[in-house]
Amino acid sequence: MTRVNRREFLDRSKRTALGLGAGMALLSDVRRVGAAEENGRRRPQVVAVYYPHWHSYDHGNSWKGEGWTEWEGLKAAVPRFPGHHQPLKPTWGYFDESDPKWSAREIDLAVEHGIDVFLFDWYWYSGVKNMEEALEQGFLRAPNRERMKFALMWANHDRRDQFCPEFGEKRTVWLPSRHSPHDLQRVVDYGIEHYFRQSNYWQGEGRLFFSVFVATKFVEQLGGPQETRKLLERMDTRLRKANLPPIHWNGMVSEPAAAAVLAEAGFHSTSRYNVHTAGKVGPDLTVPYEDVAEAHRKHWEKMNAAPLVNLPVVTTGWDVTPRCAQDVPWPFPPGPTSGRHEYPYVPVVVGNTPELFEQLLRDAAEHVEQDPRKPFAVLLNAWNEWTEGCYLLPEERTGTAFLEAIQRTFGR
Repeated sequence: MTRVNRREFLDRSKRTALGLGAGMALLSDVRRVGAAEENGRRRPQVVAVYYPHWHSYDHGNSWKGEGWTEWEGLKAAVPRFPGHHQPLKPTWGYFDESDPKWSAREIDLAVEHGIDVFLFDWYWYSGVKNMEEALEQGFLRAPNRERMKFALMWANHDRRDQFCPEFGEKRTVWLPSRHSPHDLQRVVDYGIEHYFRQSNYWQGEGRLFFSVFVATKFVEQLGGPQETRKLLERMDTRLRKANLPPIHWNGMVSEPAAAAVLAEAGFHSTSRYNVHTAGKVGPDLTVPYEDVAEAHRKHWEKMNAAPLVNLPVVTTGWDVTPRCAQDVPWPFPPGPTSGRHEYPYVPVVVGNTPELFEQLLRDAAEHVEQDPRKPFAVLLNAWNEWTEGCYLLPEERTGTAFLEAIQRTFGR
């Protein structure tokens, strides 16, 4: 046991009383990164996708009823087959993540288990925003926010009613997603005003990291790769005039050909939001996690042929049954018009244990080490996508086991 004399004890107590505990925690975080580098391995940044749909907001109240949140779907979920773990039961209960006190708990939990960045799903539809409260009222007002970085992933897909929709019927489009040069300028201006000046906005290789979910649609609607490149350069000029770094444009794609389009358009890196299938589904509409893990590894290798560095993704699981109407029988049949399984009535991944997740994390770390382009981050899906079966927050069955796997792999 290390002995501490009275003066040292009083000095430590004084530092704590002066409110320097968070600063010391930050110093500890810096040291752990340095230790990883000293051991001969360059530690990537660990980035967890944050899905901000666990609080009441005006659009949700209008679409689904006063006070509605996605917690309602999670509570109402039912087991579909023997051994199916539904409904999930969050250890922390059904909390409001737009409350900075809850956000502070999330930050501490994430940082203590080796997560460096929350990548917030961000919803913007030609100036109409929704679900931003989790970031703007919760995370950015948390007293310990400086412990953790954040960045945005523009979830630029059409906003549809995918929450227990009627089986086989066309989904209601609440907000269509459209892109134009004028709208992109508004996005960047809003980012300058609200996010990019924040001291803990995450930078990828010296640039403000900004990811685009449907990246090929983004490029297409802006006039193609060459026009998009010119537009992104104009956005960088706008940032420079605001005394800010340029943007590191990241695009979510699944094929090297799509990455080539993004490279021509001026993007800097790619990733993939998740990998939830291996292309083979059992007659009971389930997919073993072992097969999904192998699909991850094949995807990482495939993207080695792409012209942009790819940040490997590790998916925790996949189970969208909380978003399905209870009266639709299992196994879900294909859609009556398309002849294929339509979201959310899709296959479920089974067997996603913390042990298999940890092995996939270690494979991702090894891939980063061996990739000559040295990806600077690993993406985790997800911190809190409860209704898609992708979560790292503690749950009744597994507790913090998934988080501990991250800590063992990448350090605390």
